[in-house]
Amino acid sequence: MCLEYQRNRLKVVKDSRDALEKIPKKIKASINELKTQVFDGEHNQTISRYSNLKGELNTTFSQIENIVNEFSENHIDIRKSNIDFLKNHDVIRDKIDDLTEGRIGSAPNEQKVVDDLNKRGKIRYKYKVGPGFDDSADKKESFYSFDGINYDAEYGDYYVWSQILEYVGSKPGSNVVYVSNDAKSDFYYKIEGKIRGPNESLRTEIKKHGAAEFLLQNIDTFLHHANNHLNARIDEAVITELTNASAVNATDSLSIKYKRNGKRGFKYPVEINHLHLDDIENVEQIYPIYSEYQKRLNAYNLELDAINTAPLEELESLQGSELMSRKRYLTLHISRLKNLLDSLGNRMAYLQEAEAIQQLRENE
Repeated sequence: MCLEYQRNRLKVVKDSRDALEKIPKKIKASINELKTQVFDGEHNQTISRYSNLKGELNTTFSQIENIVNEFSENHIDIRKSNIDFLKNHDVIRDKIDDLTEGRIGSAPNEQKVVDDLNKRGKIRYKYKVGPGFDDSADKKESFYSFDGINYDAEYGDYYVWSQILEYVGSKPGSNVVYVSNDAKSDFYYKIEGKIRGPNESLRTEIKKHGAAEFLLQNIDTFLHHANNHLNARIDEAVITELTNASAVNATDSLSIKYKRNGKRGFKYPVEINHLHLDDIENVEQIYPIYSEYQKRLNAYNLELDAINTAPLEELESLQGSELMSRKRYLTLHISRLKNLLDSLGNRMAYLQEAEAIQQLRENE
C-alpha cells in the first residue's frame, strides 16, 4: 500500500494542481467565446449603430476579466500553492512517514513471492474472488518495478489483501477494519444492486485466517466512527471535503423520461434533484431510493442501446442534431447516476456498519 502511495504521489499532486488551474482557464475561455459571439456575430451590426456601445462593452468585459483574475489569485492560486508539493516540501508526506514508521509490512524478498501471488491472483480473478477482479482489465498492461522486484498492477489489490491475511494469521483474534473507497462488487456484497456489506468471500477468508470480526468502510465512514467511538475530534468540514472528493457530482441526479414522437424526434422532461445523503438516517430509507435510481439507470442504458442499435432508415426519420444531443445527454447522466448509486451504496454500508458496531458494543 505504501509503495502504491509513493508511486502515485507526484502524479496525484500534479493532477490536483492541474485541475485547479483549469477552473480560471475555463472561465476565461468562456468569456472570450462570449466576446466573439457579441462582436463578430449577429449582434455586431446592432452594436455599430450606437456610439460608444462597443467601448462600454469592452469596459464591461475588462471588469469581468479583472474579477476573474482577482478570484484566481485569492482562491485558486492559494489552494494550488498549498498542494504544490512538486515545488515545495511535502509536509503531508512527512506526516504519513511518521504515522507509518514501524507499521509497514516487510516487502517481498524475492521475485518468486510476487510471481506466486500473480498466479493465485489470476485464478481468483477467473472465478470472481476479490479483491481486484472488477478493475483488473484496466490494469492488465500496467507494470512496475521496485528494489529489484517486478509487480503487475492488475494484482495490486490482491497484494494488499494477501499481506493483511498474513498479518491476521500471525495475530489470531484480531478485529479488522479495512478502509477503502472502492465500492465495486469485488469488495462489497450486493443483491439487486443493494450493498449488504463486505463481499462474503472476503469475510470468510479473513475469518478463516483468524480474524474475530471484519468491517469494510470507506474513508468518511471510518472517520465518522473514529469521532464517535475513538474521540478522534476530526473536523466535520474535513470529512465532508474528503467525501466530496471521492464522489464528484454524486448528489446530482436526473430523472429523464421520453417517448419517441414520429419525425419530431424525442421529447423528454427533465427533473433535477439534489439528494442530501447525510439526512438519511437508516438503511430502510435508502432501499426505495436506491431501487428507484437503479431502475432509472437501467432505463437510460436501454434507451442509449436502442439509439446505438437502431436501423439506419429509422434514424434518418429523426432529427439528427437532437439525436446526437440526446446521446451526449444520456452518456453524461448515466455516469452521474452511477456515481450517485455508489454514494448511496456507501451510505448504506456506513449505516449497516454503525448498526454492526452498536451490536458488538451491546454484546460486550
